[in-house]
Amino acid sequence: MLFEDTCSLEDCRVKIRIDRDLPVSLSQQLRGQIEYGIACGELPPGSQLPSVRELAQQLGIAVVTVSQVYKELQQGGLLESQHGRGTFVADSGPGTPDNQGRMLELQRHIDNLIGLAARLEISKSELALVLNARLGRHVSAEPLYLTFVGIFPEATRAYVADLRTMLEPRDRIEAVVLEQLEAEPKVLKAARRSDLIITTAHRKAQVQGIVGAKMPVVGLGFIPSERTRMALAELGPRTRLGILSTFPEFLPTMKAGIEGFASHTDSSITAVLDDPESVVRLVQSCDVIVYATGSEAILDGLPERVRAFEYRHVPDPRSVERDLLPVLGHIREHKTALATGG
Repeated sequence: MLFEDTCSLEDCRVKIRIDRDLPVSLSQQLRGQIEYGIACGELPPGSQLPSVRELAQQLGIAVVTVSQVYKELQQGGLLESQHGRGTFVADSGPGTPDNQGRMLELQRHIDNLIGLAARLEISKSELALVLNARLGRHVSAEPLYLTFVGIFPEATRAYVADLRTMLEPRDRIEAVVLEQLEAEPKVLKAARRSDLIITTAHRKAQVQGIVGAKMPVVGLGFIPSERTRMALAELGPRTRLGILSTFPEFLPTMKAGIEGFASHTDSSITAVLDDPESVVRLVQSCDVIVYATGSEAILDGLPERVRAFEYRHVPDPRSVERDLLPVLGHIREHKTALATGG
């Protein structure tokens, strides 16, 4: 019988799901779900987590287990402890704490401008022409050179392709794998010449530690892609569904997410890539396998009767708008001013 405990973290949308039937330790489950919550923006910077004792009591696990997970995440730069206040998600990148306030301030100025135009009896079309003309003066803005750091090569290239559509035409963005950044001096040197380095929110502290504190790094949130969500929703109710995770600690979150999009299916079987026996059982027992990014090896020798597709993520547009675009605007403005002597 499946036994699971669920706990809502304070001031956020993520839920901790402890599934005692999974072949994953309780500490790995807890750590992975907090990391995933940060990566997907469900735990934004500044979110407060329950105290160690509160979370342990709500989940029915040992205090020492929660304490150790919090300690490891603090050492990794994902959480921070504030004396007398509690444990919080650490700042996700340069300039991000104030982004929302700056956007609200900009919106107020735009509203004031629209009101002024109305009082001066200037039509909306005339106002649009004036704004477009003024914005046209910035066409010569300096292009930006950006680096995106991911974990798996193919997925990293896909993330870069998604982000490229949100940038200016002359901007450049390169795809780099974390392993390259750590092991190849030339790759690290090139990344340090970037105007900005972008990565996933839960890898931001790790990347920052590699490139140095002076190099600006922004962490983005990610969400399951529309293609993934549609593929899960289209599964038949009698589908024997298999779930394959690359990392053990992310299996509970992946399972919960998949079951949320495919709640109409009867049941699911889980496996972790580094456990060959569980993978064999998965292939033998399932009609459809949903595999995590990095588990593409499952496709080799897969029987024709078994269909498989990736649980792929894409950059969260809300995170791009909130965490990335304001930083890019500031860097572009500064770079253009230096180039023009302004």
